[in-house]
Amino acid sequence: MNVTVVGAGPGSPELFTGKMKKAVSEADLVLTSERLVHDMKLLNVNAKACGIKETLEYIDEKADSEERLCVVASGDTGFYSIASTIARQAGKGVTVERICGISSMQYFAAVTDHGYETMKLVSLHGRGSSIVPFVCYNKSVFALTGGALKASDIVRELADKEMDHVQVFIGENLTMESERIVQGKPSELAQLEFDDLAVMIVDNPEAADSNMVLRDEDFIRGKVPMTKETIRCIAAAELAIKPGDVVYDVGAGTGAMTCTMALAANESFVYAVEKKAEAVELVHANMKNLGIYNIDLKSGSAPEAMEGFPPADKVFIGGSCGNLREIVERVLAANEAAVIVITAVTLETLSEAQVLFKSLELKTDIKCINISKAEKLGRYDLMKAENPIYILRGEKDD
Repeated sequence: MNVTVVGAGPGSPELFTGKMKKAVSEADLVLTSERLVHDMKLLNVNAKACGIKETLEYIDEKADSEERLCVVASGDTGFYSIASTIARQAGKGVTVERICGISSMQYFAAVTDHGYETMKLVSLHGRGSSIVPFVCYNKSVFALTGGALKASDIVRELADKEMDHVQVFIGENLTMESERIVQGKPSELAQLEFDDLAVMIVDNPEAADSNMVLRDEDFIRGKVPMTKETIRCIAAAELAIKPGDVVYDVGAGTGAMTCTMALAANESFVYAVEKKAEAVELVHANMKNLGIYNIDLKSGSAPEAMEGFPPADKVFIGGSCGNLREIVERVLAANEAAVIVITAVTLETLSEAQVLFKSLELKTDIKCINISKAEKLGRYDLMKAENPIYILRGEKDD
């Protein structure tokens, strides 16, 4: 079977390409969505509406036939399209050809006067994800919405994060008579409702650089203890955080380690816990000052304050208030593959963490970090030693 998957654009027949119309008219059978079937019948009387599951089943059933099948998808065949699913699942005897169309991203970028050569493209449709991390670290983001996460939900989340420095463009029913395009700050759009399949562009002129190195002097300090720069770098390296990892920071302090990890988890969130009111205020101040908003901070003590957090991939524990075992056990109960890093200043904390990791049968790595820095003393530079810091890394053995 020869399957041609064509892109029909956002919806209006005015944006059908000549090659797309030729492929539809010459096919033995055309399968498409309810929304597009009327226009397809004008090109080929053998067009009918068919869901994704039924389309895949039909292709599998007719794989050995000589039928020329055309599957018409909305938008473009290379942008979150059924074409990829068909190509991936097509069995022996099936050849797949794609004919591109005009995507909703291209159309919406044009009507809102955006270039998209550096735009971050994401799909939040049916994923229950968040746009916040992408907006933090990209000057312009295009998002498909719908399903579990509608455009109205996304705008409200941006408003809740106090990200009114960004500009939001939302389009619904693109190219149709009922097309609506609005723009404004998140707080200005938060009360509006939008259709299920709206698209949006978010511009962030103050986007943070996820590759930047945070120095100690970059943080608002107050009187709250802070994990120092060198230790942050080593601890973050031990965690080996990936962009999509869910990360916990237990005992956030000033938020220095929280922000460092958020830069690495730049397509996800750091879920932080801090019980001191002054420290909570400092974390919020540093988040806003640095433009790092992919942090969900709870005031309280762990593990109780961790209630409602998604299972963690990576966990940093800088302070446990005597609840180390309970914290680690809760983390591993949710995801036994989680990697846990603990910093210890005292021998008592070192011993407690070591015994705990052993009792839980975690593969353990321990490092003692001794740092000395040069200080001026008259005409001379003398090395001044800081207190040693122990870094413990634990994870389930493969």
